[in-house]
Amino acid sequence: MRHQFQDKKQITRRKKIIRNIIGFGIFFILSVVGFLSWTGKIFNYVGKPIWSAEKFVTDGLYNTNYLFRSKASITKENHLLIEEISDKKLSMIDYQILKNDVDKLKEILGRIPVNNDFILGNILAKPNHSLYDTLIIDIGSDLKLKKGSQVYASGNIPIGNIADVYDSTSLVSLYSSPGQKTEGFIDITNISVELTGRGGGNFEMIIPIELIINKGTMVLLPGNSSLVVAVVDEIISKPSDPFKKVILTSPINVQNIKWVQVKTN
Repeated sequence: MRHQFQDKKQITRRKKIIRNIIGFGIFFILSVVGFLSWTGKIFNYVGKPIWSAEKFVTDGLYNTNYLFRSKASITKENHLLIEEISDKKLSMIDYQILKNDVDKLKEILGRIPVNNDFILGNILAKPNHSLYDTLIIDIGSDLKLKKGSQVYASGNIPIGNIADVYDSTSLVSLYSSPGQKTEGFIDITNISVELTGRGGGNFEMIIPIELIINKGTMVLLPGNSSLVVAVVDEIISKPSDPFKKVILTSPINVQNIKWVQVKTN
């Protein structure tokens, strides 16, 4: 009996082992084929929005960074282009100024009489930056300029005389300087008159009331080559006064010129 009980016990143990083996095998197969696939779906279902959010944030940061980099790059490129355009504009302005200067010099030189010697001088200071109705020019004793030499603008318009000569500069006193007297004669009539400077390119002269003169009449400097020094602008007279006052202006505005020509002979 005892032997039979042991056999039954062993048989039961073996069945249990076999059941365990079969159960483990079934669980293993289901895990591999079904359960892991099911859990993988759950993991994929749960993870997908996380991955999508991560991708959205990552792409957003990348695109934002790219956008900022692009704006910075475009801004820098715009600045470079603006600077390049400004440089080209300045170059064109310099070229135009140089061309205008050359054209003006050609025009001036074309007016200078061939039988006279002139030295071209650049104006360093005009009446608004120098003594009243004077000019400072960039030539002096270094080019053997002499005090009293006549000074012209635009080649053929007398505007004054050299008042003082320095090493490399000179002071030009304009005919229109206040109180300065200049001898001249009225065009056509050849009547001699005396101009008195009033400053600012203006003159006045006193003439007999019976002398007929009109606005626009020119007053010339004495000499072989008669050149215009002033033009009549206004006539002031009273019937009871035997004389009348005539206001004249220089034919050129010194504020608009860059060079003068100094006569050396």
